Amino acid sequence: MQSALNYLRTMPRYYTIPAGVFIIVICIAAYLHSRAAGTASVDAADGLSHVHIASIASLSSQSGPLPVTGKVTSLNEATILAQTSGEIVSLSHALGDRVSAGGVIAQFENSSQLAAVLQAQGAYDAAQANLDKVLNGNRSELVDISQTTAAKAQTNLAQTKTSTIDTIRNAYGVNDDAIRSKLDVVFSNPRTTNVQFSMNTSNQSIVNKITQERVTVEAMLNAEAERSQNLNASSDLVAELAQAADDTRQFKSFADDVAAALNIAIASQSISQATISGYIASASAVRSSFSTSLSVLSAASQALTAASAQADVASTQLQQDTSGSRPEDDAAARAALKQAQGALNAAQANLEKTIVRSPISGTIVSLPVTRGDFVSSFAQVAEISNPQALQIKVYVTSDDARTIAVGGAVAIEGGVTGVVTSIAPAIDPSTNKIQVGVGITGDQGSLTDGETVTVTIDRVNEKTATATKSSAAILIPIVAAKITPAGTFVFTVASSTLIAEPVTLGAILGDQITVVSGLTSDATIVTDARGLSDGQSVVVDTQ
Repeated sequence: MQSALNYLRTMPRYYTIPAGVFIIVICIAAYLHSRAAGTASVDAADGLSHVHIASIASLSSQSGPLPVTGKVTSLNEATILAQTSGEIVSLSHALGDRVSAGGVIAQFENSSQLAAVLQAQGAYDAAQANLDKVLNGNRSELVDISQTTAAKAQTNLAQTKTSTIDTIRNAYGVNDDAIRSKLDVVFSNPRTTNVQFSMNTSNQSIVNKITQERVTVEAMLNAEAERSQNLNASSDLVAELAQAADDTRQFKSFADDVAAALNIAIASQSISQATISGYIASASAVRSSFSTSLSVLSAASQALTAASAQADVASTQLQQDTSGSRPEDDAAARAALKQAQGALNAAQANLEKTIVRSPISGTIVSLPVTRGDFVSSFAQVAEISNPQALQIKVYVTSDDARTIAVGGAVAIEGGVTGVVTSIAPAIDPSTNKIQVGVGITGDQGSLTDGETVTVTIDRVNEKTATATKSSAAILIPIVAAKITPAGTFVFTVASSTLIAEPVTLGAILGDQITVVSGLTSDATIVTDARGLSDGQSVVVDTQ
């Protein structure tokens, strides 16, 4: 019965127990207790059961001690969870070892984190050096170096521009030769608007397409020739490179169409199949030359962009070195240093996550990992405890919490004594109860960290207990309620006969239970309904 009561006491204060579950629990509890303790006492002389009765007012006083269960815990303990995932590569301690606060317990594989810290440290050092240079100014020899670098960059840019002009003109020359010298042999009047394809094919639409394209190509070649004559170092060479690449791609598309027409060309007396095959080979070579030209133009564009960027950087550096530090340079250098410091701190924090340290001094009471294990984030790695300093944590309902006080005496199973050291000011959301801390004043040698024990807490004086509960609350012992399939009853006595009074039960408070309806505060009931039934003749004991 006691174990059943303890189970019921762990339920939240205002938790409503489903009727079926409540009936089963109480019936089983009553059955077990009746087996262990027997039913109401029976007088050998008259054969009648003897019962005790009490008023509702006296039963609801809540002045008796409060029995609850609690868990023995260490006053100083910590559960260590993995802050990252990975392989455990080393364990510095074993289960049962004592470890100091900050001591290393285990380490994850962290080569990448170490590399990140090294890289971030280098970036920070560079940012610090740059700030120092901005603040202190440059030496004359550094200015000379900057002038030399800027001059070389400008010379390289000029040479690159000259090379770029040659590349563009060469691309224009390739385009002109490929079209007018190699592909025009398959056309008549190729440079006029009356251009004609010289062969018959099975697809007239492609013939119409290439003749129209040849007219467009002629205009493009003329435009390229004009631009080629006007090219110089002051020209927008980036735009000219892009235009040359666009023209070359369009010429290549034209060559593809000509090759397609030649592949379906029909030999005649004036043009043999061998001649057509020669034209096809020539068209294929033209297409390859266009592809090569596109690659050369792309490389020239990249070289020109790089040379321009180098010249700009060198010029800016020279200006900064010769004019001295400006406020915006100072602010930018300081901001860069802060960014580098932040990156270094982040890298160091990530590295530290791979090292498992003890947050407190104590004994390793749990170490569920071994070397070589792969551990996921937030998995338990170790548990540290100080077994020489124990306490007990119990949870009580809010009504019960009002009847006890810090400093109240506590009896712990096994004859150990204790005292209430703390009462939480709010309900724990995980249990819907209030946590009470119990300090151990007696010998704690019989207690073990982590075990569950039964404790009895002395309530405050009866006046205070009565004042803390609602005047409308009616409390009776749990054993005073009779749970049957037909309903829940308590017994009153009239003319030595038991009368079953139906009631509705509410929340459980320790070893008592609230009666929601069916009783009034001036009623008198039998205090123990076990083994009794409605209409049974009994003897009421006066003691």
